[in-house]
Amino acid sequence: MRFEGRAWTVAALAGGQVRLIAENGEMVALLLSLLFADEGFEVVAAPAVCRVPPLGLLESLPAPVRERALVWERHVREVETGHPGGSGAAGPARAEYDPEVRTLAQREEAKAAELSAAGMPTSAVTVRRMRARYRDGGLWGLVDQRTARPFLSDHLADQMKMAAMWSAAR
Repeated sequence: MRFEGRAWTVAALAGGQVRLIAENGEMVALLLSLLFADEGFEVVAAPAVCRVPPLGLLESLPAPVRERALVWERHVREVETGHPGGSGAAGPARAEYDPEVRTLAQREEAKAAELSAAGMPTSAVTVRRMRARYRDGGLWGLVDQRTARPFLSDHLADQMKMAAMWSAAR
């Protein structure tokens, strides 16, 4: 994890406290609430969560909705890893998104400013919200769910009709 501009490893968690060990062997104990409240706190090198979008639903959405989700995915990955393609991308990170130099909050602010300057008014809170949606739902989490609702209800109705037809045929 990164805290106060340095890399730390969690050594222990107990009673609302965390014990951290720095790369140089320094140890520190502090309240979890203080750690989480620190603007520079972030988890680094966490295992990637592999999400599988609902089968076939992404392809069934209108192209502009799908494209917008894919665009957001690139932006979210750049904020989190420094690279639009994710942590495995080649080459150095752009300076404003380099996790070795910038805090997560600074990277979110930089992305909001970049998107706003490009004609897509965005706040750092929106960038943070999109990161949370991506973490929770993968690419499907970045889809504007208002556009998916009519399809999902039609899809569910079709499934119910098919089930009824199969039951009647037996």
